[in-house]
Amino acid sequence: MNVIALKAITIRPVAPEDASLLFELMTSAKFLAKIGDRGIKSEADARQYILAKMHPDLKKKGFFVNHIIMDSETKAEIGTCSLHDREGINGVDIGYAILERYEGMGYATAAAQKMVDLAFGTYGLSKVCAITNVDNLGSSKVLEKVGFSHVGNIEVPITDHPVKLYELSYDEFKNKR
Repeated sequence: MNVIALKAITIRPVAPEDASLLFELMTSAKFLAKIGDRGIKSEADARQYILAKMHPDLKKKGFFVNHIIMDSETKAEIGTCSLHDREGINGVDIGYAILERYEGMGYATAAAQKMVDLAFGTYGLSKVCAITNVDNLGSSKVLEKVGFSHVGNIEVPITDHPVKLYELSYDEFKNKR
C-alpha cells in the first residue's frame, strides 16, 4: 500500500474498511449541501460505493485516485482527497472533503497540495482542475492557497447548478515553487 506522509497528514488509498468514515462524511449536512447526495444511507452503502465507484479507478487509470486523509500524529481519519477524470471538465479534477470537526486546521490545504504534487510529479499531468459551489468560500480559499486560479463558472453533469472552475497548469505550479 502506498502511504504518503506530509508534515501534518498522511494520505493512503481508500479501502472497504473505511466505510464508517465515508458514511459519516458523505451523510453530513455540509457534504450534502456543498458536494451533493451520493445515495449513501448506511455503512453498507458506503462500502459498496467504495467497491463500485472508487476502486474501479485503479483498474481504469493504473493508480489510486481516492485517498483517506489522516492526522500523522494521532492517526485520526479526517476526510478524503482525490483526483478524478470528471465528465464536463477538461482535465483531471481534484477533490477533498473534511469532517466538520477538522475544518480550519489546514488539512484540506495539505491534502489538496499533495494531490497537485501527485498529479504533476508522479502522474505527469499538464493541468489540474477543481470545481466548487459558488458559495463555498472555504474551498475557494484552499484552492487559491494551493495556486489555482478561478477561470469562470461552468455547468457539469454532477450538479444542477453552475459551479466555479479553477485551473492550475504544470508551468504555473513550477513557477510558484
